[in-house]
Amino acid sequence: MATAPASWPVLFRGRRLPHTVLLTLSIGVHAIGLFIVSTVFPSVVGDLGGAAFYTWATMLYTIMSIMGTACGGLLKARLDLRYGYILGALVHLAGAVGCAVAPHFAMLLAARALQGLGSGLLIALAYSMISELYDEELRPLILSAVSGMWGVAALIGPVVGGMFADIGWWRGAFWAATPVLLLLSMLAWSTLPPMPRQGMGERLPLLRLLLLGTGVLAVGWSGQVASLEWRLVLLAVACLFVGSTFQLDRQIVNRLFPSRPLSLQRQVGTGYWIFFLYGMTTSQITVFMPLAIQVLYGVSLLRAGYFTAILSIAWTVTALLSASLQDRRVHLVVLLGPVVMTCGVAGVAAFAVPGPLGGLSLALFWVGGGIGLCFAHISSWTMAAAQPGEQALTASSIPMIQSLGIAFGAAIAGLVANAAGIAEGISPATVAAAATWVSRVGIVAPACIIILALRLRWLRRGAVSTAG
Repeated sequence: MATAPASWPVLFRGRRLPHTVLLTLSIGVHAIGLFIVSTVFPSVVGDLGGAAFYTWATMLYTIMSIMGTACGGLLKARLDLRYGYILGALVHLAGAVGCAVAPHFAMLLAARALQGLGSGLLIALAYSMISELYDEELRPLILSAVSGMWGVAALIGPVVGGMFADIGWWRGAFWAATPVLLLLSMLAWSTLPPMPRQGMGERLPLLRLLLLGTGVLAVGWSGQVASLEWRLVLLAVACLFVGSTFQLDRQIVNRLFPSRPLSLQRQVGTGYWIFFLYGMTTSQITVFMPLAIQVLYGVSLLRAGYFTAILSIAWTVTALLSASLQDRRVHLVVLLGPVVMTCGVAGVAAFAVPGPLGGLSLALFWVGGGIGLCFAHISSWTMAAAQPGEQALTASSIPMIQSLGIAFGAAIAGLVANAAGIAEGISPATVAAAATWVSRVGIVAPACIIILALRLRWLRRGAVSTAG
């Protein structure tokens, strides 16, 4: 007999209310912060200088965020969920305060790196919390609620950032996170249950973290060089070091990742590949979109940024609409989502250069809408398929895998754009060529997701049949 579908009010009843607030605030402070900071950063450079290192702030934040998500499972095992959450919030807070008081650009870069580490820890621990404190039938709802914060961030983040920029107080954009992070710490202390600690005697996986960090740094550095050959070398180095991290992790007890995390023979591995390709798709589509719209259509940079926000808003809308689906309808949207997303990416390739902007907006909505249809359900399936004792680790690794996809997707987009001629300078001709080829290459990842979604559905049915 089919069970009654879970409803939204369940997330806000009893002990789940503070947990739901904690989760949404954790993702919200990260998402809104990204949009606010990207809006005020030209003012930061105008005040502190450092234009030559403009992109380093984002690169260091991204690298340390990935490192933080990779450490999330280990931190939970050592400190438990409550103390890990508090530590992540305090690290993020220290980074935000450091940015707010930074007297020069070098200190701001160091503080942004610290902020990224804390943000990564919070995101990883949030996914662990979903795995441990929410039953399987509630996970699509809470994951959709978390996704909803990105839509909220896309709408209000640039507006709030613009307000701080207009009044000439860019430091306020960083101070604004302080009360939220303090509230997070207090909520974590007062609401999260104490849990047994594990792995206290294990050594820190310094070698694996070094390999992973070097690989992610190579990905980020590939976007800073103009030479096509050096970009290829750096991407090859990144693949080698990240691959070595996964390979070494298989041989050690205190893992950073669940067992066989990249195996297509398992639901977890198949789900991880889907998350990686989702991240790759979103970054390939959005990385040059504001520039293309600004140069080709004469739209201001702020308004051009809202075109990429369409993707986040669509993701939110369809995630909320599909969250309560069950049984056969879930199997349907797990496949329908990648199909819709692929059609959207094809639309971006068709409309990016010739226009019209209305067609491009619709295509971006399809990309985000396709992801929103299925992302929460695929995440829930992946968490449910974790091996015994690996549930929290499996959940906390999901955002790290997605972030790796974002990093590699941006690097590949830069490589393609460079080959298309954008390294020769910003002009309508070079931007048009780069936007065309980046969007065309971008179709490959979502097309692969369709195949992987079919594979995941088959593995899921087999697991359910065996369990039954």
